[in-house]
Amino acid sequence: MDGTCRGNPGRSLIGFCIRDEVGNLIYAEGREISEGTNNVSEAVAIAEALKMCKGLNYFQIWMQTDSILLKNIIEESWKPPWYITKHVEEILRLKEQSIIKVTHIFREGNTLADHLANYALDEGNTECHGFWDLDSKGRRIVNEDKMQCPYIRVKVARN
Repeated sequence: MDGTCRGNPGRSLIGFCIRDEVGNLIYAEGREISEGTNNVSEAVAIAEALKMCKGLNYFQIWMQTDSILLKNIIEESWKPPWYITKHVEEILRLKEQSIIKVTHIFREGNTLADHLANYALDEGNTECHGFWDLDSKGRRIVNEDKMQCPYIRVKVARN
């Protein structure tokens, strides 16, 4: 999951991808949201990804984020800033309905989500239901991820 904005606050976009246990792309989305801050964008990206997991009947989720702030808020070790409280409440409601492991990854590990958000900024919203729906750069990112990492980026399992 990734959120980005041009200006802070400014034009805001989200990107997220859902992969199976071997790293194959199940779903990916990049789209513009209402103007906001980078933290709002990150929170919205997480909420939207969790809603999509729920819609796809995935309830065991390994969520990786490059936002330490959101990771610690989701684990309830930090209090959220007031301006993302409504998004955090939605995330925590969705979290109650699933088994979620949250880990922090560096920006380099979040390349596809970042690409999706920036693609939406430059080209328009995108929705992908599999590997071949991605643009060529997105497909290259997925292939590089699978070659470089013996583990997966997001693990989901159906109940």
